[in-house]
Amino acid sequence: MLRLILTISAVFFTSTSASTYNLPPFTITVDESGESNAPSLSVIHTESNTPLLSSLTTVSALRAADASNLRGSSVLPFLALGTSKVTQGPIEETQYVMKEKEKWWSRTDSLSIDSVTPTDISVTISGTVFRASSQDSTSTSFTISFSTATPNPFNAESGASLNFDVTLADGGGNRVYLNLESPKDEKIFGHGVQYTSVNHKDKTVPIIISEQGIGRGLQPITGFLNTFVGGSGGSWHTTYGCKPIFMTDMNRGFMLTNTETTIFDYTSESSSALEIEVWGYPVSGTLFYYATSPMAFTEMLTEYTGRMSALPAWTQEGAIIGLEGGSDVVEEKMDALMAADIPIKGLWLQDWAGLHHSYDGDRLQWNWRLSNDQYPRWSTMKSTMEAAGIKMLSYINPYFQINLDDEEQIAESQFTQGDKAGYFIKDNNNETYVFKSGSIKFGCLDVTNPAARQWMKFIIQENLIGEASSYGWMSDFGEAVPYDAVLYSGISGADHHNEFPEYWQQVNREAIEEIGMQDEIMFFSRSAYNKSPSTARVFWLGDQLTTFDDKDGLGTVLISAQSSGLTGHSLTHSDIGGYTVVDYPLAHYHRSKELLFRWIEVETFSGAMFRTHVGSSFEDSDFQVWDTDESMAFFGRFASIFAYLKDYRAALMVEASEKGRPLVRSLFLEFPTDANSWDEELLKTQFMFGSDFLIAPVIIEGAVTKSVYFPDYDGCSKWVSMWSEDTYECGSTVTVDAGLGATPVFYPAGSQNGAGLKKFLASEK
Repeated sequence: MLRLILTISAVFFTSTSASTYNLPPFTITVDESGESNAPSLSVIHTESNTPLLSSLTTVSALRAADASNLRGSSVLPFLALGTSKVTQGPIEETQYVMKEKEKWWSRTDSLSIDSVTPTDISVTISGTVFRASSQDSTSTSFTISFSTATPNPFNAESGASLNFDVTLADGGGNRVYLNLESPKDEKIFGHGVQYTSVNHKDKTVPIIISEQGIGRGLQPITGFLNTFVGGSGGSWHTTYGCKPIFMTDMNRGFMLTNTETTIFDYTSESSSALEIEVWGYPVSGTLFYYATSPMAFTEMLTEYTGRMSALPAWTQEGAIIGLEGGSDVVEEKMDALMAADIPIKGLWLQDWAGLHHSYDGDRLQWNWRLSNDQYPRWSTMKSTMEAAGIKMLSYINPYFQINLDDEEQIAESQFTQGDKAGYFIKDNNNETYVFKSGSIKFGCLDVTNPAARQWMKFIIQENLIGEASSYGWMSDFGEAVPYDAVLYSGISGADHHNEFPEYWQQVNREAIEEIGMQDEIMFFSRSAYNKSPSTARVFWLGDQLTTFDDKDGLGTVLISAQSSGLTGHSLTHSDIGGYTVVDYPLAHYHRSKELLFRWIEVETFSGAMFRTHVGSSFEDSDFQVWDTDESMAFFGRFASIFAYLKDYRAALMVEASEKGRPLVRSLFLEFPTDANSWDEELLKTQFMFGSDFLIAPVIIEGAVTKSVYFPDYDGCSKWVSMWSEDTYECGSTVTVDAGLGATPVFYPAGSQNGAGLKKFLASEK
């Protein structure tokens, strides 16, 4: 195991052996002896004197378990080599990674610097790590290089960045560790799609994409599933789209470009350090500095991750209705919704390829051809929808089912085709790796195989776009690559696991672009890694439980939209009403009318799309938008508001494509000088939709009021209610009325967008 220690601190050393190197706009200081004769390292943004990195010189800031492994050493070198007894075997759950976290043993405790080589655009430090406190002769050479480009591609108007690379000679280890000092009161944000944690200080955040789980800490469902159903309850940190990226309230940010599993540990005993564990080397990344607004961090970061482009215009003009159940059911429900004069622009049928029937219920069949058994009148239905200006949407994932039970589909099994051609991920016997999801057995597309990618694009073009006339689809999954997978490209499963979603999204996008329909067709993705924003069209925020809670329910939508927006996910939305319905002993979660209505309110003022879902169990006990005249009227009203806001969202999507700015914004992105805007509890309950709308949704069952904080900023006059003539002082906290249909929405006095929406609402009464 390799253990690299790099640390951030406001402490700088004045030893006579210290040398400074200018790498504008940064200064790097290397002290070959430092405190207690331990070499030290620091990086600052020169003009502002903001520390981006500096050495931790004692072990006191580490967790006790880590410190004990130093066997009494009081000095912590900024680079160390360790030995791990962990082997890299199959891995399917984040819990496995967290258990492995504790399985490192001895490490080197000393470091020497042999040379420092500066150039106009780089500083390279070379040296050796070794163990001086025992007879163990373990040692290896290293280099740490800091570099800028000319011009720096990650510069922003009010920020700058510095790249770093850490290399080590092959010493037989399998871990690299970076320890960055972090002041006790520093707030840590980001890490992609996080559902529960906003400020990650004092938490351990694993970076391995996975199923989010059902419950994620909500009891009793989480405990039941984790105990009896293979850990499927998940935990607060399980997520489809985690990233090794964070920013803080102290004018800095950090990114790794590695794809290996990484663990960010913010749980040091003194809360003054963070440890980053990378399951491989070399290690590469970037340090970011932002001057005033953290929006500059997002702008710089998205130069690397890529930026999301505007969605097709039709997606902004009304609702996309999620339905399933076959021709009779769909026609009946759509007739009712269309008769209610609801602005509908899409009909999404995820069961277009038929159903698999087994002990775990009726599930989608993963063989990507139109099922005539399920939809015998598809062509007629499509024509009816087209005449009404409604687009068809479908569903796909990168998996191919082995055990089909639709005779029509069995005769044309895509798994059989792909297996013969060698298009699937292999096991160690060079056979197709067989996966299981409940009753479904399947193979996973090897996206590193160019021929397999081309085959999948052909399926999308011929079957989804051609046969099913799809103008969009859910591009599901992407979290299943095991660590012992054998890939066409030769990359290990461990290294490919996190990056798979990037490839999968690229396949979908290329399929559309190759036929020149990128302005008309879109897809929505769930899993993600660093560069997913460059190819994904829009993200949906996962499979929420049909509850109000902030572990796996409606509350997680607010948190995940904000956290993912910081790291490039500018365009997001969620399943209106939630997805996961549960009916287990002692755990019953069904969609109520109140939950559905509150979710409709949230998506109206946050979603890049306005899409419903029937849920995981299409039962009468789960409330749907078409169930009553009241529900159709409520849904229609908010679908009309969503449609009215299309021009506002269009302007925000320009900002997203040009600067990486998210539609849903944490308060501190808009009001960084207001200390309250960084408060974790506040961030869990309200957000900005662009720059003009403050949204404070009701996310507590039965609540009809809401405590709202009105941010203060330079030039702030008043905040104006969308539903009344009430105004509110900047910097005040007020409990406001929040009945169904009047979720708290406010705009700053003078906002033309706010006044325009208010006028529209008045005209609709």
